[in-house]
Amino acid sequence: MRTLRAAAMVPVFVLAAACSSEPETPHTIVYEVTGTGQIAWIKYKADGKTSVQEDGITPPWTKTFTLPAEGTQQLELLIQPAGEHDLSASIEVDGQPLTSSASAASDGGGTMSLTGELGH
Repeated sequence: MRTLRAAAMVPVFVLAAACSSEPETPHTIVYEVTGTGQIAWIKYKADGKTSVQEDGITPPWTKTFTLPAEGTQQLELLIQPAGEHDLSASIEVDGQPLTSSASAASDGGGTMSLTGELGH
């Protein structure tokens, strides 16, 4: 018997910084995964372009980094649960929530996907 599985595909959000002659402050990005169960892998973009993968994760898991205010930066957080789990994931930009997702299942479930974009 399969249990109810909930996963969210989150739409892309755009944060636009006002352009001015003053140098802009870099953005602080926080990727976070909390909950219970094992995670087969987490893929994320920490430089706005290149994906990084970490395997065999036990929550909680957090990555904090900065991205330049200039240009367009892609944000991406993909989580592949392994077996029974109850997970929540989020992306914050400069202390403000950008997007979040939750997933619970007894059989691993699907991949959780959170995406966003910084730029102007």
